[in-house]
Amino acid sequence: MSGISLDLPEDLSNSLADLAKASGQSVSYLAEDVLRDYIEHERSLTAQIELAVQEADQGRFATDAQVAAMRARRWSRNAD
Repeated sequence: MSGISLDLPEDLSNSLADLAKASGQSVSYLAEDVLRDYIEHERSLTAQIELAVQEADQGRFATDAQVAAMRARRWSRNAD
């Protein structure tokens, strides 16, 4: 395992330390966990974007009805 050093703003450093204390985990463990989640999220997002670009290059776009249905689902979930 290799180490890194980060200079964090004081408020972020304090929040991380507080969370570590409250959860009984080390600051390093929490930072590693957050980085794993972030990297996985970014990989997934990048893959989705690459797929969307491929579909667009092939001329495959959502129909007006599909877009309207997606908007309706999102708005109904946000209204709760």
